[in-house]
Amino acid sequence: MASVYRKNGKWYVRFKDGTGRWRDTSTKAELKTEAKELAKELERKAERQRRGLEPLPTEEQSVTFGQLMDWWWQDFGRRLRSDTIRSFADKHFRNTLGPLPLKSVTTAKIESVLRKCEDLSPESLNHLRAFAHRLFALAERRGLWAGSNPASAVPRFKVAKRLPEYLRQEEVPRVLAALGARWRPIFATAIYTGLRRGELLALRKADVDLDAGTIAVCRSHGSETTKGGHADLLPIADELRPYVKTALDSSPSELVFPRSDGRQQPKDLDLRSVLRRALGRAGIVTAYVHKCRRRDCGYEKREASSEVGRCPRCQMKLWAIPIPRPIRFHDTRHTTGTLLLKAGVPLATVQRILRHSDPATTSEIYGHLDLDDMRAGVNRLSFQPVPNTPPATNRAKKQPSFAASLLLNSCDTENEGPGGAIKHGGTPGPLMVGATGFEPATTCTPIRFGAFGGAGTGWYRGASARHHCDRRSSRSIEWNRCHA
Repeated sequence: MASVYRKNGKWYVRFKDGTGRWRDTSTKAELKTEAKELAKELERKAERQRRGLEPLPTEEQSVTFGQLMDWWWQDFGRRLRSDTIRSFADKHFRNTLGPLPLKSVTTAKIESVLRKCEDLSPESLNHLRAFAHRLFALAERRGLWAGSNPASAVPRFKVAKRLPEYLRQEEVPRVLAALGARWRPIFATAIYTGLRRGELLALRKADVDLDAGTIAVCRSHGSETTKGGHADLLPIADELRPYVKTALDSSPSELVFPRSDGRQQPKDLDLRSVLRRALGRAGIVTAYVHKCRRRDCGYEKREASSEVGRCPRCQMKLWAIPIPRPIRFHDTRHTTGTLLLKAGVPLATVQRILRHSDPATTSEIYGHLDLDDMRAGVNRLSFQPVPNTPPATNRAKKQPSFAASLLLNSCDTENEGPGGAIKHGGTPGPLMVGATGFEPATTCTPIRFGAFGGAGTGWYRGASARHHCDRRSSRSIEWNRCHA
């Protein structure tokens, strides 16, 4: 007999379907009486299916989205290095799409659920969309779904790109000096090698060979493989050797960077907070918050300087709280790639150090250009004409720049155009036309050889071509006389 119960603010119905299996489904009933009526209706429908008066539900109709989420976790999700996607998907999909059969989970419903998650970033919404897409791909392989994937029609959310953050060349020594002795070796190894957090925490003493100067990257956290699924051998930089040797000597276990008792560090080790404190001590900040030391005062003000004064309300001395630059621990990997590329290391070498399968990932995601790099690039553009004077004369008399000569000898072009004359403010630069020498611009339209059978650009389009050519020659001679 069907029964009803309340869970998470909803009324659920438990009944036996036409195949004899017990089912639990949520309802939109607000009262228990309404839920009981729905339970009786489901019982009558199941009875008709058992008697053959109605067709039995197919397996596709009986499998719910929530059951597919459980199957995905058992077959694939358990092998992931992180289980955050499971709790993340349960939070946003379990109560909304979980009770629905696969046939009822349409593109419109998936998009509607995503649109209601207003507190999530566009990147997180894209992760949920991709998760739904993987579930329907799993259902298709199991034979539970036929047709197009409804999640593929959901448009991706536009992710705003933030400015890249990494440590500059001159900031790396300041950060390493600001770190505590416990954390300095692991951050130095991350910057010099580009290892990920899980690879650093799982690094063992057997993987480090100081005599050969190599580090074998074989595992990550509790997994026996890295993110790329393969082991790699990296060289140890000469400046990194003392940091690694200190870590090896101080470690009480087989791990290079363990806890104080020798156990492996947890997956959720908050290295970002350690980095932020070091950034604040090193002065790598965006601003300072000047806050009153008196608890009940509440005065605070954002300033660019760390010099503190007195509170204007109570004359108590202020605190200067630094606001570090938003640099994550993973940005140390970006620092490695960027500084190597800026130092002139070939892209293929940087790709091998960061262990990327595609060089585009190295250059477009991990290689960042700053304003100094772009300024040095645009300054390489030079349009200064090569002078014809001997080198000795050039040393005796410095030639003005191309821009300076243009600005000093610029001409007034207000009346320039068909029928208008150019007012020269000085000696104009020569204008080369075809193979006829130097002459001022004319109102005729030059064309290349091939239309009339002439050479160079000396022929002009029109019925009176010969008249135009004669007029051009006379104007050229007259102009040379005036400006000789």
